[in-house]
Amino acid sequence: MKTKVEERFSEFFEKWMCQLHEYLQHLRRASEDYRAKTGCECEQELQASVSKVTQHYKDYYTIKWALAHEDVLAFFCPIWISPLENAYSWVTGWKPSAVLKLVNSIRINGILSSSLVELTQEQMRKIEALRVKIRLEEER
Repeated sequence: MKTKVEERFSEFFEKWMCQLHEYLQHLRRASEDYRAKTGCECEQELQASVSKVTQHYKDYYTIKWALAHEDVLAFFCPIWISPLENAYSWVTGWKPSAVLKLVNSIRINGILSSSLVELTQEQMRKIEALRVKIRLEEER
């Protein structure tokens, strides 16, 4: 079941990818035109295309950052990525247990602005049970 953040980012990501495809097609055409004929007009069009793509990526990270502040866990195992992208995450060393290591480190080091320092025994028991479950899944 998707959370609201996952739903919102999934919708945004799908639209963002479609728009990116259009921008990249336009950028390719502008680049080909620039190579074919040199001129101020072609260079301006190419620069405008590059600016659009750059801004598009900035928008992506702005939205992602904002939504991560609402629900950061949605971005640790994103439902909007393909199975291949998910496999790349694992190959490069990302595993869900990394989140639990981060939680434990913050709790132990007592970072003042963190509510993780004040976890109850029941919450700690649930985290430990989750850690064991994830560890078994990772090993499997």
